[in-house]
Amino acid sequence: MASVGKKLHHYVPRFYLKAWAQDDFVYCLLDREILHPNIRNVAAENYFYRLRELSPKDVTFIREVAIVNSPEKLKGLHENLVRAFSLPHIARKRLEASGRATPELLAVVDKAIAEMNENLHTSIEEDFKPYLDSMLAGNLRFYSDQAAGPVFFRGIAAQYLRTNQIKRARVIMGADKFESFQRVVNVLVHILAINLGFNLYADREHYKVILLDNTTDVPFITADQPVINIAANPKETKPPDKFELYYPLSPTKAMLLVEPSSSHLPDSSSLTAISAHLYNLHIGAHSYQQIFASSPQELESVRSDLPAFRSCF
Repeated sequence: MASVGKKLHHYVPRFYLKAWAQDDFVYCLLDREILHPNIRNVAAENYFYRLRELSPKDVTFIREVAIVNSPEKLKGLHENLVRAFSLPHIARKRLEASGRATPELLAVVDKAIAEMNENLHTSIEEDFKPYLDSMLAGNLRFYSDQAAGPVFFRGIAAQYLRTNQIKRARVIMGADKFESFQRVVNVLVHILAINLGFNLYADREHYKVILLDNTTDVPFITADQPVINIAANPKETKPPDKFELYYPLSPTKAMLLVEPSSSHLPDSSSLTAISAHLYNLHIGAHSYQQIFASSPQELESVRSDLPAFRSCF
């Protein structure tokens, strides 16, 4: 495919990382080295969301793995997504077979292959941003709103799954299986995120959502996997028994979505420095490749303590 359209695809929104940045530069721990890059160059890969051509076997796999057990009211939406993500490659083949393919027409199709999925993630991020802003302002009224709740949960589910699925697949799959997974993952992430968001919204009365205030001298950090299941073992590749979310919002604020009886439910929304560092170690342990902070000092502490913390799991 020709190099067209937006090449660098971000899997963590830059507007989210701005809370840790100064003049758009953030401290980043990568391969045990602390760097100071611009946020436009982190949590991103070239053509991360580029659509792969789906074979009939791939479509059957998606249906059997993700669609057949989806809530009935969502199955039509999922089938439409499969068709939409298949269409650009089908259009390219038909153009080439027709003999009417021009560089201009092929460029339009290649732009869709490169950008369609990235644009969908961007729209999900933009829909989610007002709820991020609300949480930063200490406002959780949207949580029980019938219109806002589903959008919020879909957004947080999409952020949880978009990098986590890739990370887990690289750990458990051989080269051949991972190649097959890369073809279907763009569709699977959206289907699973919609299902997860739907289920979280339906079960929202069984969770407590809490905003944590961090006034200590240990700021919250974040990572390229910013939404984590804090009840899960970061080394585990099987589905977890519990699903409880931790999501840092800024160096001074974070969100918890936990069961009322959870061991992760804090006694107070105001934290100690030790508690803040422990949350940071959880983020570090679940990170994909990069960990971010507003200053280098906490990254140095995380770098020092993370090997011992990971060995506890």
